Amino acid sequence: MPYSLDDATATALVALHPRAARPGHAQEAPQAAAQELIAAEQRRRGQPDATGALHVLALTQGTLLKEEFDLSTHAHHDGWRVGALMVDVKEMIHFNARFGFPAGDALLKGVVASLGAQYPGARIVRFQPDGFAVLLLPTSQLTVREDSAEATRAKLAEDLRPALPPGASDTDVPGFTVALLELTVHQPSHWQVLGPLLWAEVERAYIMERTGRTHGLQRRRLRLDAFLPEPEGT
Repeated sequence: MPYSLDDATATALVALHPRAARPGHAQEAPQAAAQELIAAEQRRRGQPDATGALHVLALTQGTLLKEEFDLSTHAHHDGWRVGALMVDVKEMIHFNARFGFPAGDALLKGVVASLGAQYPGARIVRFQPDGFAVLLLPTSQLTVREDSAEATRAKLAEDLRPALPPGASDTDVPGFTVALLELTVHQPSHWQVLGPLLWAEVERAYIMERTGRTHGLQRRRLRLDAFLPEPEGT
């Protein structure tokens, strides 16, 4: 069944995604813009990408954390606690240059598969082009430990060796930057505030580890004070 768009709708679509307006392809621009809009919404709703990981939009704008926050528990008692491991593949540009982008894509897919097997029940979010955050959310009943980084690196190297492309040796398995985070948020008001906070802390913890400003498990506490005390005399 054919469909058509009026000029105003087509112009609005292209304005939302101006990169769709390629020189010499004006007629195709609204279709390309619509596809970009659909893809962004699918990412927000938690559709995994080619690696099997979730897009960061699922965390910051989607409902990834909706079932992870219980107001009666996490807002009044010990706070909302989550663990995270940030795993970044080192020097992927050199791996891609030597073995090709299809081999690099297969390697990243293998990284996500290994992390999923190591941490069943965790949610894996792609927070960098070659970096993934393993979120140990409350429903996973998993916690991050001081020795998690070394154990994760060793298991990744073991799991990825059989998946290396022809002509590669065991020494061609890339290295990994692994950052560890335990985040506790006291008195959050709503689950929707947690996604952007968690994303910001994931990025902060990763940068701290990558730049050598800290090592090991980073413990952070954020106090939101969503429930203000009653005024005196009431």
